[in-house]
Amino acid sequence: TMRTTKRSFVFLLALIVIILVLHILSTVYDWYHAVWWIDIILHILGGAWAALLFFYVQERHVPFFAAMPWWFSIVVAVSFVMLVGVGWEWLEYGFDYFVAKDDFMLRAQLGLTDTMKDLFDDFIGGLVVGAYFIFKR
Repeated sequence: TMRTTKRSFVFLLALIVIILVLHILSTVYDWYHAVWWIDIILHILGGAWAALLFFYVQERHVPFFAAMPWWFSIVVAVSFVMLVGVGWEWLEYGFDYFVAKDDFMLRAQLGLTDTMKDLFDDFIGGLVVGAYFIFKR
């Protein structure tokens, strides 16, 4: 219904604002270095948000997905999550290259291991939301 659609959109918007505000606060107040788990939580939330966005768009604009096998929806949703995660990692790399080149404390990329962990956390968030939507069917 239209009411559910509006509520879902508001929820998606609120969640991304919360994630971005927490990211900004974590950067400004150095929580990424002081609170070791904040990065994990934000990437899991980011992956969950990307999966929620995928299912929001899919349910409203790509109805043939409903006829596909359950595993196909999860594969496509998690693939979308990973695409968003890789895009975020590219943004971090660009920030480091152009803005934080000479200031290690400002850097967003801490190396390949950190990037792979971030993408894994995105994956987990997307998988949890994907499983929820599949079992909700």
